[in-house]
Amino acid sequence: MTVIYESGYTLPSGDYPLTHARIAHANNWLSGGTATASSTASGYFADAPTNTLTYERWKPTSATATWEYDHGSAAECDYCCIAAHTMGTNGNSLTVQYYDGAAWQDLCASTAITTDEPIMVIFEPETRQRWRISISSGTAPEIGVIKFGSAMQMERPLYGGHAPIPMARQTILRSNYSETGEYLGRVKQRSYLTTEYSWQHLTSTWVRSNWPSFQLATEAEPFWIAWRPGTFGDVGYCQLDEVPVPSNMGIRDLMEVSMSVRARGYE
Repeated sequence: MTVIYESGYTLPSGDYPLTHARIAHANNWLSGGTATASSTASGYFADAPTNTLTYERWKPTSATATWEYDHGSAAECDYCCIAAHTMGTNGNSLTVQYYDGAAWQDLCASTAITTDEPIMVIFEPETRQRWRISISSGTAPEIGVIKFGSAMQMERPLYGGHAPIPMARQTILRSNYSETGEYLGRVKQRSYLTTEYSWQHLTSTWVRSNWPSFQLATEAEPFWIAWRPGTFGDVGYCQLDEVPVPSNMGIRDLMEVSMSVRARGYE
């Protein structure tokens, strides 16, 4: 499971149910602040997780470590998202925290990370300036991307016809055969995840208030999506090759939209 909840989490008043997707994108996460780490191994960068590139990473010198984001001023957040990490492989435990002016407070209990899948930590909204992750156990991991922000909540749920992203693996193979049909080996060129999300019966009011910001964000940056976080722990760190365009359904003022995503694979 890569959706983690704050201990004792209660759905805030006015939020959509946890059967509705949560999306963390560039226009709802914090940016422009500064990053510091308790330690950084040679060849790695403490500020690498502040961008969305997955090939530049932060790695501490030991498994007991912290990485902090200081926004410079107080801002409201209800998620922490992480991608391109090796915490599952390295056997780490994760805690997400905020600074209350006197001490660091936990937003989730220390949680053992068992896979290298993207992570979305969901908590009740907090307005703070300084946020951090704390790592313990195992060996020092690599982490590529960390973001804090306030998630876009989809107005409608989805279920039927959706292929959950952990199962939507695409692998490009090149096989070699002899002239008589003997198997001579196979090379895996690349693998990635791909799926489609589709929503119907969205009110035009909701779409006009929320979707344009997401559209613009996807033109430049990847995003995280947890399609049904209250039921399944599936989280994708995704990119779009085409901007998703909503259309009128012809039913009152209702609209629909779909998007095909390509997500970063993991073993």
